[in-house]
Amino acid sequence: MSTKRGFVETDTCPSDCTPYTTYQEAHNALQALKHTSHAGILEHAERALLTVSAQHLPSAIRQIGVRLATIACAHPEPNSASIAASLVRALKDADPSIRCEIYASLITLHEIKSQFHTFLSPEVTNALGQCVRTDVNHSQHHLRSAAVACLQIVGGNNGVRRFTDDAHPKVRQTALSVIQRQQMVGKELGAEMYGECVAATLDDAEQVRMIAVSLVWAIGSQYAKHVSLHNLRLLDDAFIKVCDMVNDSSMLVRQRACLILGRFRRVSPQYLEQTFSKQVMSNLRSVPRSLGYGRNRGLHSSKFHQRETVDELRLLDSGAAGAFVHGLEDEYQEVRDAAIESILELSSESPVFASRAVDFLVDMFNDSSDRVRVRAIRALTVMGTRSVIYLTDEQLSIAVSAIKDSSQSVRLRIYEFLSVSVVSSNGLQQLMHAIQDNLEAYSSDLLPVYRALKLLGANHSNIITPQLTCTLLNISQHYLSREARIDDVVYAGNVILVINTKRATRHAVASVLPDYVFGHLPYLCDKYPGCLPNNLAEYVPAHLPYVRQMLVRPTPDTLVTQMTRDDDEQQTSALFTRMQRVLNKACEEPASAQIADDLVLAARTFLHTATAECRQKVVARYAELVSIGVKIKVMVESHDTMQVGELFALTARLMHGSYEIEARTQGLDPLARTSLVYLRVLAHTAWLFAHSLSEHDPRVSAKMREELQLRATFVAQALSSDKFTAAKELLSALSNDQTPEILQHFVRMFRALEFVPKSQCQYARAEIQPGSRRPLEFDHRFPLRVPINARLFWTSRNIVANVTLPTQATRVWRVPPNFIKPCGLMQSSLVWDVEVELPLGSGEVAAVKVAVGMECASDVPWSDAFVVRAASVPVLYDITDYYKKHESHVVVEISSLQTLSVNPIEIRPQPSAHTRI
Repeated sequence: MSTKRGFVETDTCPSDCTPYTTYQEAHNALQALKHTSHAGILEHAERALLTVSAQHLPSAIRQIGVRLATIACAHPEPNSASIAASLVRALKDADPSIRCEIYASLITLHEIKSQFHTFLSPEVTNALGQCVRTDVNHSQHHLRSAAVACLQIVGGNNGVRRFTDDAHPKVRQTALSVIQRQQMVGKELGAEMYGECVAATLDDAEQVRMIAVSLVWAIGSQYAKHVSLHNLRLLDDAFIKVCDMVNDSSMLVRQRACLILGRFRRVSPQYLEQTFSKQVMSNLRSVPRSLGYGRNRGLHSSKFHQRETVDELRLLDSGAAGAFVHGLEDEYQEVRDAAIESILELSSESPVFASRAVDFLVDMFNDSSDRVRVRAIRALTVMGTRSVIYLTDEQLSIAVSAIKDSSQSVRLRIYEFLSVSVVSSNGLQQLMHAIQDNLEAYSSDLLPVYRALKLLGANHSNIITPQLTCTLLNISQHYLSREARIDDVVYAGNVILVINTKRATRHAVASVLPDYVFGHLPYLCDKYPGCLPNNLAEYVPAHLPYVRQMLVRPTPDTLVTQMTRDDDEQQTSALFTRMQRVLNKACEEPASAQIADDLVLAARTFLHTATAECRQKVVARYAELVSIGVKIKVMVESHDTMQVGELFALTARLMHGSYEIEARTQGLDPLARTSLVYLRVLAHTAWLFAHSLSEHDPRVSAKMREELQLRATFVAQALSSDKFTAAKELLSALSNDQTPEILQHFVRMFRALEFVPKSQCQYARAEIQPGSRRPLEFDHRFPLRVPINARLFWTSRNIVANVTLPTQATRVWRVPPNFIKPCGLMQSSLVWDVEVELPLGSGEVAAVKVAVGMECASDVPWSDAFVVRAASVPVLYDITDYYKKHESHVVVEISSLQTLSVNPIEIRPQPSAHTRI
């Protein structure tokens, strides 16, 4: 018997391991596995493999054994390849239900670990390939489906296509899913597959049609310039085929088709415009039952198309007609939502399409669902920011009725939409009457209405004439007008509308305004900031000088801003002086918890000041690191073994923080860099001391003591000045011996060095640009493509992307240099996409956090890999293999985290081995 603990290398296991004999025992182990320690994981893996191999046990227990082995294999501790090899060997004598479960487990491992197939030996891969090629022809569809899914592991991707015409829909769905996965991971699909995917859109199974629609779009977009059988561009033909699916009998297929329509780019304008035509679509018919499905389904389909008349074939060019009409009139709001989003995406492709879409989207203001109404209004608002929308009287009547909606979210969206719209003169008066009613009914809408009126005035400068101004403000041209009340919200809204016209129109409007209107302007400017233009004084008549003085005087906000700026500069100088005083005290006096707290408070208070210089902020961050060093000294002096875990964490923060300052600060002088390396010597020494108090693995200690000696020697040589005599003596003692007593003495006597960076230094940072408001669509069976669009300042080298998954696991990618392009003085733009393998069971609602970082090389990579992890090496690992799993670089984030919501496009429970379809 040759078994290595944690690496299931043979079929034999220790004698104390027994298989699970009851269903309840196996089920309880499956539920508790997520909370099990490393040793427990290994034990469960061994027992699970014994359970799978036990032929006398019921199939239900052995299936749970396969799932237990899969979870153990997905864990980072056991050897995944060995466990997978044991599962492959169990395929030979297993019954169909167990083989189906094993295939599903191998697929799960392949998706979680993208390079999983490279870990398998050639012998195991060949054995798996023989089993798969045998089972793809099995009579049971569930086993045939599972084997088809495994073809991607054994390299049989080319043979998947023949199963798209299988007799059972589950097998056809699996085959198309494998093809779709190939496309999503970047593999090119042949143009000859287009016909098969189009035929699959006529399948009886809903799941097959959903995948087929996505593949039609993918292949059509990839080979856009190819010519189809109907003498159309393949892109246009694919667009027409997807339009046909908008009238499918399944709600999910209709929703998917409407969503995919928005992904098309550079479609011919005539086909885009036909989507709003209410003509009958030529090919929108249900699948005749005579077609059936099976191996001869393609033959029946060809006979069916041969029966089509020549006139019907000529109507194929109008197959896109009415697609969005059907989508917007669908009975399910999910389909209507998808249609609106796709219309918004396609509106940027054609101005004619966008103008035709306005009429249909305005009709959606009367939808029964609040969500659909808000989505339609938002879509029109976005379209209006690209080009102003001209509303007809009929469209304005619909918008005016929507203003009176009981939902505040709908009303606020309507105000935003009206601010980017243009109406006629009569329509503007009708709109103002409706706004007047809303101001009286909903007082909380006051500021949003005034902001909309400001933009309406600018958009209707050619309509707002002196005559209309007199009508709105009740100004008589023959008699003295009665002064309006200054607190009248309707009057204030009319003034905001007419006074925000363009410069040429504003002079004409001001000529008919009575004196009391000008007298009200200063009050309105203070009461509603941002709703009136800034240069109003030049329009005030000369006989009202006091009004001019009030309009040109500094506003309270301007005075407060100037006073605040002056106070901030004085406060910044005082805070920096106080922080330096506390920092010098921490470097000279014995360590105490009070000094650490004072230094942290001073540094963090200073970092919150907006007027601080870059050099001052770098010093503040260095002060934070010194406070961590003071805490380390206090803990080492206490010699408390109960605080070893916290000591590990502090050394990790100190090590990582020193690398962050060095990597992000551009223009550090050599002495400042030496001060940071000296802090790393402290973190390195304290980590070794904490390690001696805990596990004390000699495999780690020997190597880390050797590298500590190198690091101490380097710092001692860099400190050539006589004022660093005390530091050089400590480093010399540390270079000669690293006993626990010497380590403790170094930490206790450690004093941080002076840190004075140059005044012209700069701090690297990045700003991630906000992306689309739409959630990212993902399917946990396929990689998620995460877009990263960021602006880089004072750096463009060694950039990495840091992605935090919904499971809180972190993945880091190095950004290729060709995706970083200069866009200004010491500025660069980063536009890149990363593909993330989301683990199974991520849920229907999830979030992914993205950050941009920098990668800096470690001084002593072997030791820093352990110090930054804030823990020792597990005993189960070989020390060399453990180090190889970690990079020799430290990653520091230079941007804030951006949270991206992700939305599953298809979350369906997979049928079990005994489910019959």
